Amino acid sequence: MVDFIKRDKDDIYSKPILGFLFKNQKFIMALKVVVLALFLYAIYLGFAHTGKENTFTWALFWGIFWSLFMVITLPTFGRIFCGICPHGFMGKYITKFGLKKTMPKWMQNRYIGLLLLVIGWWGIYYMFPGVYRTPLGTAILFTVMTLLSFVIYFLYKDMSYCKYICPIGTLTRAYGKLSFTWLGTYKSACDECRTFECATACPYNLKPFTFDHRNSMMDCTLCMDCSAACEAVSFKYKKPSFSLFSKFRIVKAEVWAFVLILASIPITMSFHHGIGRSNAAGDMIWSKTAEFFKGFISFGAIDPIGLFAFLYAMLFTILAAIIGMFIASKILKKDFSSTFYDLGYSYAPLFILGSIAHSLETFFTRGYERIVEGFAYGFGFSVDVASLAKRGDSWLHIFGLLKWVAIAWALIILYKRMKLLDVDKVRKMIAYPFAASLIIFFLSVNMYRGYILDTYGRASGGHGNHGGGGAMFQSVPKDKAILLQSGEDKASCITCGMKLPMFYKTNHAAHLDEAVRQYCSIHCLAEEKNIKKMPIKDFKVVDVKSLKFIDAKSAFYVVGSKKKATMSKVSKYAFAKKEDAVKFSKRYQGKVVNFDAAFKIALKDFDTSAKKMIKEVSATDVVYFTDKNPAAKKRGGHGGHMHGGSRGQVPTKKVWPVFMDRSDKLSCIGDINAELYVLDANLKTIKAKQSRDRGCKSVSFKMPDNGYYNLFYTNKTVDDNTLYLSTAKYEYMRFNHSNDAVYDDEKMSAHTIKEVPFDILRLREEGETFYHRLYSGDKIRIKVVLDSKPVEGANLTLSTKTGWSKTIKTDKDGIATFLLLKDYFPEWEKFDRRHKNKFLLTASYTQESKGEHDDEAYENIKYTTTYASLYYPGESGYMSYAYGLLAATVAMVISGFVIYWYRRRREKPFKEVNFNEKN
Repeated sequence: MVDFIKRDKDDIYSKPILGFLFKNQKFIMALKVVVLALFLYAIYLGFAHTGKENTFTWALFWGIFWSLFMVITLPTFGRIFCGICPHGFMGKYITKFGLKKTMPKWMQNRYIGLLLLVIGWWGIYYMFPGVYRTPLGTAILFTVMTLLSFVIYFLYKDMSYCKYICPIGTLTRAYGKLSFTWLGTYKSACDECRTFECATACPYNLKPFTFDHRNSMMDCTLCMDCSAACEAVSFKYKKPSFSLFSKFRIVKAEVWAFVLILASIPITMSFHHGIGRSNAAGDMIWSKTAEFFKGFISFGAIDPIGLFAFLYAMLFTILAAIIGMFIASKILKKDFSSTFYDLGYSYAPLFILGSIAHSLETFFTRGYERIVEGFAYGFGFSVDVASLAKRGDSWLHIFGLLKWVAIAWALIILYKRMKLLDVDKVRKMIAYPFAASLIIFFLSVNMYRGYILDTYGRASGGHGNHGGGGAMFQSVPKDKAILLQSGEDKASCITCGMKLPMFYKTNHAAHLDEAVRQYCSIHCLAEEKNIKKMPIKDFKVVDVKSLKFIDAKSAFYVVGSKKKATMSKVSKYAFAKKEDAVKFSKRYQGKVVNFDAAFKIALKDFDTSAKKMIKEVSATDVVYFTDKNPAAKKRGGHGGHMHGGSRGQVPTKKVWPVFMDRSDKLSCIGDINAELYVLDANLKTIKAKQSRDRGCKSVSFKMPDNGYYNLFYTNKTVDDNTLYLSTAKYEYMRFNHSNDAVYDDEKMSAHTIKEVPFDILRLREEGETFYHRLYSGDKIRIKVVLDSKPVEGANLTLSTKTGWSKTIKTDKDGIATFLLLKDYFPEWEKFDRRHKNKFLLTASYTQESKGEHDDEAYENIKYTTTYASLYYPGESGYMSYAYGLLAATVAMVISGFVIYWYRRRREKPFKEVNFNEKN
């Protein structure tokens, strides 16, 4: 063992910061522990929170680990991801106490892991889009792989799982050859070494002092255990992919990794997600094959277009590689196998650099946003950030150059590897373009993708004929939308207010007297004619093909196609010519009908569920706001989530005023006659309007700045000589996590407005920030004011969704204090620390005062006001579950080791016993 060595300038271990990052064992161990903890927590969260709201599981696995980090580090520093991989980290300790058997020869096959990746991941991914991207799907996938790895680590020695079974083991070994780092040793120190600590320290049973001589780092995962055992170990800068310029031991599976991964990712993505987004998508061979087989096979949940795009990409890629190399081998007069595997290493840069381009562009356009918000969700914060760039930003094109760098790099490697062949130059020159056939194919696919998109354009619906992504199919640019109506809101639907260009392909128009009225859909047209009984006539509709208005009565409608509907579950698109409608229905399904049939189908959208809930508010009813549509069904209903907020858009909050009628049933308001005001984050009071929604009316307000927004509902009614002054308040804090966000104590404190005489204020506690939340166990201080002055003796009631309530009278300062009790008792495995406990504060106060309102006299004034909010389970609630789970896990681990130790102690070795036969 060497305790000290003078390191070369190109040795990374000699650099202060990089040396610490790659050699300091305490730091590396801490990093491995953190990665393992995040890994296990993401899996747990995937099982515990299976809905789309769990963005943490996606952010960790698909945003950082297996996309951004691994793809970027492989061609730079090499297999450093494997060095901190949770499986390898745990596997090293499991192997120490395992059976240490030699893995059977049939399992020592690197194609096992490679096929698990290509078929088990990418094949499934294209057949069942998004199945692994759900929190539950991700958790199941990595749980299965973790259990499988632990079993193999326990059974076999030398970390055999990483070498042969791990889906990314062969992939990282192959692409690690492109890096500009190299682990080796100082020969001068190793020549006299007789202890070989670097080899004995390696969990993979490798010998680092042979790496330089072999021109191969073998299965080294850069765990850096060897560098801790001996100072003679070096980690140096090298020319990128320098080992590929010399001879080394060929591993056939590595070349197939280059070919199959190239087919699985960039080629299939170009077919399915690139060309598939064009208007020519339906004419591609994979789409036509899928349509052909649909006539014989029911694919069910399988995406046939994705499946056949994957299969054709595999076929074309493999053929391009084999045919080109076969011809090259004949020209070179070399064995095909040796030619294919010797020169096949030139394919290495094609996928990895293309993926870096895609990963970086995705990170800037949406990855950063999803990662930050995902981690915030994982640790109990609510964060709203904007993406660092948006699609179309010119500077993003720089990443596209990486594909051309990849092609140039591949051609250079091919040239260098052909130089190693003992063949005359003329034959090499003739064979070169044939040996580069896969590189040329990759170049051709990229050029053809660009040609298709430039020539035929992108499909408005995003993914051509398989939906998703991009602009909506109904949308057209504003300059292409024909607006027939006039006035200030001419670009909005006369019924629902939605923007007409956004849903232009389903636009309708009609005449009311001499005025033209324009609608976003036949749904809104039907609402005006049959629900509101408006005497409209002369119906017109947009022809999807020409984008011009035509007579609706003579149009041909395609009902029930795969294209998304507007204001309905059933899509309805119109065409001037029947042949256009038939062609559309064949491509996107649906049936061709006339206007009357389409109109009847549109009328089915109007149910009576909302009508049953609509009641007229009486003077004594207590109104409050809710952020859930009271008339929405449990499935498919729209809540009051914050809309907008992406780059260039202003977030909007939507809420509904509701009340409990005399039979204690939740009721909504069909027409809000009360005054509506919004106090924005800058303390400016704005009048608000009710929505134009059919059924339960809602109120929306925009939130351009960070801070609190307060919505007020106030109404006055005289009944039985009493003036009932009813108020409702909704307070919402908007925070987008931007760098310029400043918590202004004055603006963020509780405020009322002069237009609302009776109000509830939740007093802020010292130290509140944008991240503030209410939790069970917290105390909240509530102040009741009348004409901005504190009210003593007002009745203030806090009631929760589960039925608990408590009433307190306000003190001389108008203040009452409540303790938010624990109101959430789920089974331990179903505990959700993001569960929202809703509560309602209701204040009432009666004052003797004579006067008149709307020509009606009164002798008393009855004030009521409400304030709805929510709180979350306290930290102790979920920490107790975490401690219990930790204690159980520790107990199981200790028990396992005790049992193992006890059984090993009971095993008695054979002893040689000599007998004296004479005695």
